[in-house]
Amino acid sequence: MNPGERAETLNPGIPDHSVQRCIGGGSYGQVWLARTVLGAWRAVKVVRRDLFDDVASYERELSGVRRFEPLSRAHEGFVDILQTGEDSSGESFYYVMELADDHGAVGTVPSGPAAWDPGLYQPRTLASDLKARGRIPAAECIEVGRVLAEALSRLHAEQLIHRDIKPSNIVFVGGRPKLA
Repeated sequence: MNPGERAETLNPGIPDHSVQRCIGGGSYGQVWLARTVLGAWRAVKVVRRDLFDDVASYERELSGVRRFEPLSRAHEGFVDILQTGEDSSGESFYYVMELADDHGAVGTVPSGPAAWDPGLYQPRTLASDLKARGRIPAAECIEVGRVLAEALSRLHAEQLIHRDIKPSNIVFVGGRPKLA
């Protein structure tokens, strides 16, 4: 599924969320833009069992998310995981995260329907910053590196490994870099 594809094509059915559209994807699933029943915007990653080579790898990923969820809110360099769950068939699991800043409005988290257009939303990532800005000033690079190195140190202290650190998995929330 490609970013921007309508939610009606494959609605992952996240409780208490209205799924809007796919905003990203990777090897094991998609990330969706969703709105809570209270009106807050969130990112929801849906991880599908059929995209793994074997059940053990899927179970390892699910176990890692379960272990990371309480830790996610313990460091400024982690994207907060706010909710997790599995579908009733056991064929996928999901986790609801805080939403990255809108790349079109650098430094801002979407806060309401008047503040931004969800149809145009694109997450602000280090990859999108590099593409739009080219070189990033040294002081900014040092700060991003510091935050991410501290986050990784914390993650490793808990015997967890990220396994996919790249510019598109570094998002900005409130202008601050976070591992996604």
